[in-house]
Amino acid sequence: MDIARDELAKKPDEVSVEKLQSLLDLALRTTAAAVDPYHEGLTCIVAISQRESSNNDILEEPVSITGLETFSLSYKVHWPLSIVLSRKALTKYQLIFRFLFHCKHVDRQLCGAWQTHQGVRALNTRGTAISRSSLLCRSGIRSMGSIKCIEMHVMHSWSRQSEMPGLSPQHHSSEALTLYFQPVKVERLKSMCLQYAAATQWLISSSIVFHSPDEPKVDSIGAKQSKSGQVRKSTTRNVAVTESVLKFEKEFDTELQSLGSILSSSSQSEPYLAHLAKWVLGVKHEQNGL
Repeated sequence: MDIARDELAKKPDEVSVEKLQSLLDLALRTTAAAVDPYHEGLTCIVAISQRESSNNDILEEPVSITGLETFSLSYKVHWPLSIVLSRKALTKYQLIFRFLFHCKHVDRQLCGAWQTHQGVRALNTRGTAISRSSLLCRSGIRSMGSIKCIEMHVMHSWSRQSEMPGLSPQHHSSEALTLYFQPVKVERLKSMCLQYAAATQWLISSSIVFHSPDEPKVDSIGAKQSKSGQVRKSTTRNVAVTESVLKFEKEFDTELQSLGSILSSSSQSEPYLAHLAKWVLGVKHEQNGL
């Protein structure tokens, strides 16, 4: 994700799969994955699945698709392993990886927004829109972290179970599908988080007026008039920022509540969803309390 950042930021039809493959091979050779005897079978693909297309149509404000949303991994499965790990099961794993990969991207954008907030910690922002925005940013990071942790935990637990002898090919297919849950709700939450992260710089710069030390001095009358005009502009900006933060906050709270309710209702058939629902609703309650 780091070394391929510039390439993945391009539109899907502009992304060079050959360059991505070279970067993937480099990453595999220079990390702990190099000791894996099967790492040479790993390849990368860039394709817009029907699922991504339909999710983008459902979203109220569709996001522009880049290589980050279309990147996935594939694997060259040879016989006799292909008897157990079918192409259908492998495709489902690809979708799960793409889901986790994009969650990681959203998490990084939110972390960047959090660092922007930390840059103004020295200023007194208590009780302002910036303070609310900082809390919202932290809640977004926690929600994405909860989704990733639960998903990875379940995948790790299942992968250990899959090493048991006598595993049927159908087991791979059915278990892989259960991990890829509630796509539309999660996509809406991720889309909202990306929009918020992109707006963070504007939110902060519009709320805080920085005065240059080289700013020319004016007479007392001109200073009063200038200060009065700055106050009016600052008030207008602050109102717009507050409204924007409250809008993001409301949408975030609504999506968390909806996702938490769906996960809770599905937890009887999938117990691990109960933990995720608890974490998601915990983020919501923390957001409301703060």
